[in-house]
Amino acid sequence: MSTPESCVIPNFLGALRQKLLDYVLSQEQNFRQATVSRGASRAVIEGVRRARVLESLGSFEGGFLERLERVALIPPGRIESQITASNHGDYFRLHQDGGPDDTREITFVYFLHGEPRPFSGGELKIRTNTMAPQGDTLILFPSCSVHEVLPVEVPSRQFAHSRFTVNGWIHRRTD
Repeated sequence: MSTPESCVIPNFLGALRQKLLDYVLSQEQNFRQATVSRGASRAVIEGVRRARVLESLGSFEGGFLERLERVALIPPGRIESQITASNHGDYFRLHQDGGPDDTREITFVYFLHGEPRPFSGGELKIRTNTMAPQGDTLILFPSCSVHEVLPVEVPSRQFAHSRFTVNGWIHRRTD
């Protein structure tokens, strides 16, 4: 369901979702602690964000970004992306991805996890709209929107049961 704050696109990757998920699961040892921006630098700040990230979609990056460009709400400039694994107790407190001096225009979150969901929680809250994770669904919203990831519960604590997303930002053109 799309709202004024967001655009929701179900069945974004279709059959490719499982292949991308298999790749993600094979990369467990390459995930690192998630960081947050602190001016010009980045830092691990568990009071703000707790998760693990992988900075590359590997051979899936080109196909994912091509599909994203076809559905984006603005002509894309540079696109940043990462894969996030959120396990038991992980979250991302209220924040904005872009501001007046930032070139981030659109934030995207693609729910990659398997179905049925092996976790609970992890809802994406954009302003007053809360969306439960739905596998193979892409959500786009303005980067200036205040949003958060609510705490995730993974009873097994297994990496493969994490809340997986491909998330990132479409920057406005600066040329």
